[in-house]
Amino acid sequence: MVAEIPRPWAARLLSAWEKRRASFNPLVTTGEGTARRIANEQLRANVAMLRPVNEALPLDASDTDLCNVAWDMAEKCRVKLLAIQAEQEHVPTAEFLDAVRAAIGVAVSPGGVDEFEQRARISAVCVSGGISPPEAARYEDQPAVRRMVAAHWWTGRLRKAHGKAKETAAINLGLVRRDRECYASSVSVLDRQWQNERNAATLAATIAKNIETEQEFTLAELAAKGPANAAIKRAELMTRINGFERIAIAAGHTGLFLTITCPSKMHRMKTQGARTVENGKWDGTTPDQAQKYLAKVWARIRASLARKQVSLYGFRIAEPQHDGTPHWHCLFFYEAKHDATVRATVRRYALAMDGDEPGAQEKRCDFKTMDPAKGTAAGYIAKYVAKNIDGYRLEKDLEGNDALETSARVEAWATRWRVRQFQQIGGPPVTVWRELRRVESVPSDAPDFVHAAHGAVNKIAVIEGRANASVAWDRYVAAQGGVSCGRNYRVRIAKAQSESIGRYGETGAPVIVGVEYFEVAKVRDAIGNWIDILPRTVTVESKRFTWEIMRPAASARAGYAARPVSGLDLGFKREHRAPWTCVNNCTGDGDGLQRAGGLRVENGGVLRGHGEWGHRRSGLEGEMCGEKDQGGTANATADDQTRGKAGNHGNHFAARGSRSNLTQ
Repeated sequence: MVAEIPRPWAARLLSAWEKRRASFNPLVTTGEGTARRIANEQLRANVAMLRPVNEALPLDASDTDLCNVAWDMAEKCRVKLLAIQAEQEHVPTAEFLDAVRAAIGVAVSPGGVDEFEQRARISAVCVSGGISPPEAARYEDQPAVRRMVAAHWWTGRLRKAHGKAKETAAINLGLVRRDRECYASSVSVLDRQWQNERNAATLAATIAKNIETEQEFTLAELAAKGPANAAIKRAELMTRINGFERIAIAAGHTGLFLTITCPSKMHRMKTQGARTVENGKWDGTTPDQAQKYLAKVWARIRASLARKQVSLYGFRIAEPQHDGTPHWHCLFFYEAKHDATVRATVRRYALAMDGDEPGAQEKRCDFKTMDPAKGTAAGYIAKYVAKNIDGYRLEKDLEGNDALETSARVEAWATRWRVRQFQQIGGPPVTVWRELRRVESVPSDAPDFVHAAHGAVNKIAVIEGRANASVAWDRYVAAQGGVSCGRNYRVRIAKAQSESIGRYGETGAPVIVGVEYFEVAKVRDAIGNWIDILPRTVTVESKRFTWEIMRPAASARAGYAARPVSGLDLGFKREHRAPWTCVNNCTGDGDGLQRAGGLRVENGGVLRGHGEWGHRRSGLEGEMCGEKDQGGTANATADDQTRGKAGNHGNHFAARGSRSNLTQ
C-alpha cells in the first residue's frame, strides 16, 4: 500500500499505523482487533489522499522514470495518430465540407478537418495521462498535434504535473508546517536541489565560442553574468526599489507597506499559541489556486484605483507562509492625498471573501506607513527580497529557521507551484532598461530623453561624480515619462521577425535587436534651411555577438571526448555521436547523413533518436527527454539542417554581449 510513495512519507505512515495498532486495552478481548482495524482504515484513508498523476507515474517516481513514461505516452499518441491518418485517407466530398461548415459556422479545408479531428481524438490520451492537452486558444491544430506526439512536450508537462501532485500529497498529509517541513516538503526541496545540480553540470560542460573574438566560455560562466545569478538579480531588484523611493521622496509621495493574506479556508494549518494544528475549515485549496485568488484580488484593486485616477508604483513580493499558502507583501508609493482611498479600496476587495470571519479585519490586511525618520523603505523590504532569493545577510527568518535553508525552501516552493515572486507595479518596463545596457551609444542627434535613459542605465562617472557611479533607476523612469507613463513609455524594444521554424512547425517569435524611439526630425535643404518635418521611428541596434555551441567537456559524460585523441589510429572510422545539448553543430560525414537535435536523419527521414539514458526511442519527432531545451529542433529535415534553420537557434544564435544570460 505504501510501496509507491516516497520513503520518508511511507516511514511516517507506517509509524503512525504501528502506534494506532498498539494502542488498545489488553484486558478487552476484542481490543487488539479493533485497534488493528482502526489503524488499517486510517492508513487506507491517508494513502487515498496521495493521488499520482497517472497509474504509470507513482509519487516516488524518479526523473528517469518520468522521462520513460513521457516516451511511452508520446509513442501512444503517435500510434493513435497513424491510425487516425489511415482512416482519413479519403477525399472529402463537397457535401461533407458543407455539413462541417454548417456545424461549426465557418468554412473549412479538407486538411483543416483532418487536423481538427486528429487533435480532438489525441487530446483524450492527454487527459487519460493526467495532463491538459495544448490550449485551444494558444495553439493551432497542427502544432498542437505535433506537441502531443513529442516526448519533449510530454516530459515538460509531466514534470509540472508530477511536482504539483507530490507537493499536494505532502500538504494533504500535513507535512508542510512550521514544526515539520516549513514552506515546502523536504522531498520537493531535494528534487529541486538535484535539478539545479543537473542544470549546473549541463551548463558547466557546454562551451560557447564567440565567433567574432574567438573566445570560449562555458554556459555557466555566461549565465553568471545575467539575472540568473542570484546576486545580480537581488542587486537589480534593490536598485529599482531604491530608485522608486528616490522618486517618492523627491515628489513628496507617501510610502505604504501592505500585506494581503488569503482567507482562513485556504490554509491547511493554523496556529494556536505555540502549537500548529490542522485547520478544520480548509477546503482543499492548493498554493497555486491561492496565488490566483490573490492575483484576482489585486486586479480588482488596481482597476478600482485606476477608475479613481489614483496612480501607484512600487513592488509586489509573493512568499509562502509556513504551510505553503502564499501571501503578498507590497511596497507602494502614491500621492499623500490618496492615502485614505488606497486603504479603503484595498480593504474592500481583500476582505470581500469571508471578511467577517474572526480575525479577518486585523490579520488579512496589514498596513504600515513608511517613515523616513525610522529608515528607508528599501531597507525595510530588503529582508523580504533576500529571503526569497539567497538569504543574503540574514541569519534567521520569522519562523526561526536558518536563512540559507529558508531561501532554498522558498525557491523550491516557487518553482514547484509556478509562483511569480517579484512583480513591478507602475513605471516603465525593466526589459528596456536591460537592453539599453547593451547599447554602446545612441545617435548624437537623438532626443534628450534617449540620452538621459541611456546614461541612467550605464555606469557613468559624471552622473554622481565618482568613478564607480551606480546606475540610476529614478533617472531612467524620468526619461521614460515618469512613474505614471503606463504603456506610453518613450524608449521601446526593437524586434525583428524571426525566420526560424520551431520544432512544432511554428514560426519563431520576433527577436530583440535593440531599442527604438519615435521622433519628429527636421528636414533641411542643401544650404541648411528647415523646410519640413519628418515623423519617424529610429532603431538603435544593441551590441550582440554570434556564438557557436561547442561539444561538451570530456568530464561531462563517461567515454565522451571533447577533442580527438592523437597518436592512436586503429583504422576505424569513428561515428558521430548524438549531441546531448539542444544545439547540434555537426554537418554530417559526407554519406548523406545529417543530424537534428539528437536524431540521425537520412533523406529527411528519422532513423533513430537518442535519449539522455540511451534506451528509449522517440515517436514522430524523437526529442531527448532529459534536457532543458532552449529552442532546438526535433522535426527538421536534412535540407533544413544544411540551411541552419531547423530550430529556434540553429547552429548559431545571437547572444547579449558581456551581460549575456543564455539560460532561462
